[in-house]
Amino acid sequence: MGIIQRFEAQTASGASTSSYIDLGYANWDEMAVRYVTMSTGAQVAVWGADAMSIASAASATFYPISVRDVNTAAAAYNPMTVTTGLSGGNWGTLPAPPHRFIQFITSAVVSGGVSFTVVCRGY
Repeated sequence: MGIIQRFEAQTASGASTSSYIDLGYANWDEMAVRYVTMSTGAQVAVWGADAMSIASAASATFYPISVRDVNTAAAAYNPMTVTTGLSGGNWGTLPAPPHRFIQFITSAVVSGGVSFTVVCRGY
């Protein structure tokens, strides 16, 4: 079964960027994200930063994380984005990001604040 760990990120009301999550140095295989219902119906993208410490993560630049699209002949990459249809307390399983620090960016500001639960599995 391996290691399983839970993380939380919050997006404040009127914002579109969540707090960052420190996934640590574990070798994660995959992560599951619980997407909550948002009044704005926004899409959610996963962004990552290559910061080496918590102190540097606070001022790090986060970039969208993309995954390879295996259904194309040429190498193509798609952002790790979850559409609004998965919101409402559903879980989405994503490949483990290659970054220690991640955050969630919504396509519109949220109302009332939003919390994202992340569960990572690894060995």
